[in-house]
This record gives sequence, structure tokens and C-alpha cells, in this order.
Amino acid sequence: MYEVACTNSIYSFSKDNKPVLKIKSGDEVIIETMDCFSDQIQTEEDKLEFMDWDHVNPAAGPIFIEGAKPYDVLKVTINKIEIKSRAVLSTGENLGVLGGRLKGLTSSIKVIENNEVVFDDKLRLPLNKMIGVIGTAPSEGEINCGTPGSHGGNMDNTMITEGGILYLPIFAEGALLALGDLHAVMGDGEIGA
Repeated sequence: MYEVACTNSIYSFSKDNKPVLKIKSGDEVIIETMDCFSDQIQTEEDKLEFMDWDHVNPAAGPIFIEGAKPYDVLKVTINKIEIKSRAVLSTGENLGVLGGRLKGLTSSIKVIENNEVVFDDKLRLPLNKMIGVIGTAPSEGEINCGTPGSHGGNMDNTMITEGGILYLPIFAEGALLALGDLHAVMGDGEIGA
């Protein structure tokens, strides 16, 4: 079993990123990730307005898969997703369905217990763990981890979860797989209020 630490993260997919791990097809890897804000929101006092927005949507990796060549397809099986006991929730002006009714940006930290996200004493949502950002390197240039595309990227699709299988095109030698931006619960496409 191999491991990749969250300290080995990228903010854009590129064939020029140096791999942090080399594996063979079929090897299993434990990947530790940061949250979508690179763990910059630690308390209710930490404000989104003061974050380093160049460091959002980090993806741990990249991982070089031996024998993976352009025009091949990479099969990724997600065996298990473990999350911490807290989650960061954020929304703001012009974001999400009700963004037109909000002023400024807001964030809060929610507790996770008994497989639920606790909003308050009346509202608890069951976990629906999924991976928001997962992809391979493009053949040329770089693609910000916040952008979806044919390489994968920030797809925010609830089917990318435990037991799921994802097929990604390979554009660069070794595929250079990276992933991050795990969610405790979310609607497809990062729908938010």
C-alpha cells in the first residue's frame, strides 16, 4: 500500500508537475487531502475575504502510473472515503441558488457525528461523501484544479464516491493522477443555497 500526503498538492493539472509517487497498474494508494480552501478556514473568525484564492481546490499528487500512455484510459476505483469530524460550509453574494439575496461572503464550520452533518438542533443531513476534484494531466499547458474538462478536474459529481469507478483519458506519460476537494454532502455541480 502506498500513501500520498496532503502536503504534496498541486493547484493545476500539467504534464510538467513532478510526480510525488510512481505506482504500477492495480496498486492501491491512500491519498490524504486538504479541504477545498487548503485548510485556510480553521475557525469561525477566519474570513473568506482574507484567504489566498490562488490556493483553493488543491489536489494531492500527481501520481505517475507506470505504463500509462497517451490515448490509453485510466480506470480509478474508489474503495473508501474517510472524512474528518468537521466540515467547512461557505456561500455568498451571487453564489448558489439564493446568492442574489446575500451580501458578502460567509463561512461556518459544521460538526460531523453519527454519519451526519450537524447544522443545528433541528437540521442534520446524512453524509454523501464524494470527491470534487480528480483528474489527469492535459497534453499541453495547464488547467486550474477548479476547472472541469476532458481531463476530469473539478467535476463535483456525487457519483465519484465510495465503490465508484471512474474512467479518465490519459493525455501525458504516466497519466499524472491527482485528487482532492472532498465533500461530506453536496448536490451535483456544487449546488448551494
